[in-house]
Amino acid sequence: MKDAIAVAAELLGGDTGELEELRVHEFSGDEEAHDEEAIEKLYAEFAAEFDRVEGALTKRYGKPSRTGKEDDEAIPLNGGFRFAIWEVDDKQLFVAAAHEDRGVPVLLMMGTAEGDVG
Repeated sequence: MKDAIAVAAELLGGDTGELEELRVHEFSGDEEAHDEEAIEKLYAEFAAEFDRVEGALTKRYGKPSRTGKEDDEAIPLNGGFRFAIWEVDDKQLFVAAAHEDRGVPVLLMMGTAEGDVG
């Protein structure tokens, strides 16, 4: 997995609205995409990685301004199941774990949004 602090610094130095993949799980086929036990295990793995990234970013940027376990209007992803957002200068830095629907990839993403969203 990519270094969260390095990715955050790159995103914060760039244009608002950029997204960076930290981890993506592509399903190999319908059978895997519909295996409830495997999906739950995958969600647990993504949640653990999310926790590591959130911990690293919290050490660097302080406590998140908000966290949650669903979609957030500042984050341009659907099917969010974990997120954390930090206010950094005039931007919002976020990390989010999302899975929009069966068969589409499970994502762990980091990005930025305008500072006054949400």
